[in-house]
Amino acid sequence: MKNIIYLLFFIISISGFAQSSNIANDELFLNYEKEYLKYLSSIDTHALKILDEAEGSFYSKFRDAKAHKSFKKSKDPLKWLNKNISKTHFANSVEAQNVFENLMALKNKLDYEGKASSELLDELVKKYDSALIWKTLKSRLPK
Repeated sequence: MKNIIYLLFFIISISGFAQSSNIANDELFLNYEKEYLKYLSSIDTHALKILDEAEGSFYSKFRDAKAHKSFKKSKDPLKWLNKNISKTHFANSVEAQNVFENLMALKNKLDYEGKASSELLDELVKKYDSALIWKTLKSRLPK
């Protein structure tokens, strides 16, 4: 029984090693790596900071965690803001909706810039473990 357990661990470790060496030469991974590096070099850190601050400011206007959670679950955020403005600290629903639309426009712009690498990552996750993908990518990133 002990030998069977050792054999099982040996097989698992070999398969993990084989998968990690295969990913580095996989054409899909190489394309993902190229797109990811392109995205990193093109990303506007100032825009990310603005987005982070805008999200923080927007969500701080909710009166409590329950309202925030309810908003996040809603299928139509603009409709939720219109109907539940009393659960926020916004002056009126028009202000809330405008702030939310501006926030989403900035978020969508940044998401669009990283779309190619996200799509390739979605394909890679079907083939390899996400931890392995990140570990391999991280080991190959310029220091």
